Amino acid sequence: MKCIVVGSGVSGAHAALTLLERGCNVELWDVGREEPPFPQDGVTFHELKDIVEDPVSYFLGECLEGIIEPNAPELLRYPPSRDFLVSRSDPLWCFLDTNFVPYVSYAKGGLANGWGANVMAFDDDDLSCWPISFADLEPAYRKASKRIPVSGPNEDDLSPYCRGVSPSQPPVKLSTADQKLMVAYARIRKQFLRRGIRLGRARLAVVTDQRFENACDYCDRCLWGCPKKAIYNPAVTTLADCRKHSGFRYLPNRFVLSLETDDNRATSIRYMDTRTGQILRETCHIVFLAAGALGTGSIFLRTLNRTRPDLGPETVGLLDTAVVKLPYVLIRNIGAAADARSFQFNRLIMGLENRVEGWPTYMHGEVLHLTSLLYHPLIERMPFGSRTSKNIFFSIKAALGVVTLFFPDRIERGNRLVLAETSEPMGKVLPAYEDISAKEHLVNRVVSRVHSALRRLGCIPRGVFRSRPGAGIHYAGTVPMGEGPKCCDSQGRSNLFSNVYIADGAAFPSLPSKSMTLSLAAHATRVAMKADL
Repeated sequence: MKCIVVGSGVSGAHAALTLLERGCNVELWDVGREEPPFPQDGVTFHELKDIVEDPVSYFLGECLEGIIEPNAPELLRYPPSRDFLVSRSDPLWCFLDTNFVPYVSYAKGGLANGWGANVMAFDDDDLSCWPISFADLEPAYRKASKRIPVSGPNEDDLSPYCRGVSPSQPPVKLSTADQKLMVAYARIRKQFLRRGIRLGRARLAVVTDQRFENACDYCDRCLWGCPKKAIYNPAVTTLADCRKHSGFRYLPNRFVLSLETDDNRATSIRYMDTRTGQILRETCHIVFLAAGALGTGSIFLRTLNRTRPDLGPETVGLLDTAVVKLPYVLIRNIGAAADARSFQFNRLIMGLENRVEGWPTYMHGEVLHLTSLLYHPLIERMPFGSRTSKNIFFSIKAALGVVTLFFPDRIERGNRLVLAETSEPMGKVLPAYEDISAKEHLVNRVVSRVHSALRRLGCIPRGVFRSRPGAGIHYAGTVPMGEGPKCCDSQGRSNLFSNVYIADGAAFPSLPSKSMTLSLAAHATRVAMKADL
């Protein structure tokens, strides 16, 4: 039997590979755009400025769109030279503007082309409102961990919350500032543990073992695109494993719009050929939706609009992790020289035991000491002239850090996707989302505790930056596990369409604080392992 998987991100790639391992014939449908190769393998961020042909265009964009305005809510954004995200001017952009800012990718590999590489697994506490347990997911976590390289310690203070994560690579090297923060933590570790605060090495999907050709060379260019391909990207490795199977076909240039159904079964897929703009249909036997929670939710809504308009044009839910950044100055690293080479993303993580009822126990933070970025937004926010601010900034740059906190989410009435244009072939979708007051109480309590912890570690916290909804790029819950026709069962099968499986985060009925990528791979693997073929 032929299985069709929609989407080539982490979920789609792992669902496809698992089905192939079961002996199925698999077609993976994708828009499948590709970024140009990243320049100058082995060259550091600062060296690249002197080598790249047009540095202004590469680093700031042809129209200087990479410059972040002083009043912008973000401290950094993806560089204009990166081409994996979809802009609002793109003909395939299908979301209406709201306070929710969706990040969408139609590149081969999806959003994994530019993710932060952090991997964690959900435990029973994280899954408390799911119809499955960690034991149900554990075999899939093991399988996913064999496919994804994980760098990290075998044991540290965060290990009790990292069950299901199996490091196969040494941890990434720490920066000088990281090391000083860890020394400070070691001195007061017992106090922190009593307070329910832990600091340790990040678990990252990065090849660090130098015996491998694609091992990280610490060029400080993670955000700009890893030229070594050391950071896990399903388009590079997992899809390559799929191609080793004779029953695999990768079909790009297909933008799936909806499913045609009969007698509660999907009978064909309606899609746009992105080369011609034609709307086409093709018969299907079994479909695995893995277009990301926003994409899968949109496909599901357009399908309901055509086949069951009586059910209404909105999803059951929309989940998103609220992101709060807490900048600080590490006093003991003021005046220190910058590291010549480094891993650009966070190398440390912080875990807090939550004391606010109604939310998971574990709250996750990523601890980053700044290395190579474009710093003008930080410089321009200093209360001096640009030249003075620049001089002061670079004298303390090695001491600057930020803790990025990710807050969990649960399905709430009103947070949903709504099909706003029902007559168009590619009906526009409106993301409706507001944070609830109960979450605000959680955010305030956790921020206060982290500020206190930073002071005890010898740091000076400097404000609180709250990202807009959607900026965390952790989306879920649009076709969640649960009861009712707009949900799926505990194995990802749609409650309404018996041959349709929800293989991505759309099926998650809640969203913990932890990074979700490894759990996306595990869920997709489990769905494909248990699907009734």
